[in-house]
Amino acid sequence: MDDSIKIRINNQIFKYEVRLPSSGVDDNTFTLDFFDGKYRQDDLVGLIRDVVPYFSLTADEMKELDPSEINKRSFTRISDARRQAKGDYGELMLFLILSIFYDVPKFVTKARLRSTTREQIKGFDCAHFSVDNGKITLWLGEAKFHQSISGAISSALSSLSEHLNDKSRIASELKLLGGEIEINKTLDKNLYLQLKSYVDGGKSLDSVEIAVPVLLTYDSKYILQCCGKGKVIINQDPFLSELGTELTKHFQDIYKKSWPKDSNIKLVFFLFPFEDIAKLKEKIELVEQAMKF
Repeated sequence: MDDSIKIRINNQIFKYEVRLPSSGVDDNTFTLDFFDGKYRQDDLVGLIRDVVPYFSLTADEMKELDPSEINKRSFTRISDARRQAKGDYGELMLFLILSIFYDVPKFVTKARLRSTTREQIKGFDCAHFSVDNGKITLWLGEAKFHQSISGAISSALSSLSEHLNDKSRIASELKLLGGEIEINKTLDKNLYLQLKSYVDGGKSLDSVEIAVPVLLTYDSKYILQCCGKGKVIINQDPFLSELGTELTKHFQDIYKKSWPKDSNIKLVFFLFPFEDIAKLKEKIELVEQAMKF
């Protein structure tokens, strides 16, 4: 992503920096901030519009396409599924969080792999990787762009139980992705070959480190209460403490569930509270329709 997009992301999306007793060590919460008593969902719509090309096009396509073609081509890769069934924008938010806040780049553009415009790609919602001291971790995630936190948790549990409890399914998806790896120009050749060996089916999954980031959105009662009440400062109380109470309960609900476990697989949960997911999706859809025209 270019620097101007990164600046906008860092000025609109923020980590909730208070450690919660019920969350895991690596879990995080992200929020928007407020302007004039309004949670900045409308500004997020514009940001999503401008991130779509980086989400749905490869780096080579971004270079090869004429500037006038980039937006239309990128939006044609967004599913035509009904608003409530569309998973693309949850996947985009997960892509954005991993790319900006974790510096974990994608190795495959999953939006490019859609077989039809109405069919969601089966399997994980993202394919990213990180390198730490020469050791590669695959980030294969799940995004649930829901209004209800309980619905998001239940849906994520169902999806991940299906994906992670059957190693042959993971191996099959990695084999498919292995033929689609986009070479990171700054990646050492040996690390690239190591990454390829992880995802082309040639390496035992038992020795592959896998992180599973799980993005769960929901309509927040506290954020809705804040709207229209004057200035809200998100890095001070009462916002931190009141939202923290809400988040603590949600993380408790997450960890009451029996999530798939394995020694080389680590689940990481991201919560993202909103004022009104339905309104957000409606405005995103209007932008999408205009960009596809």
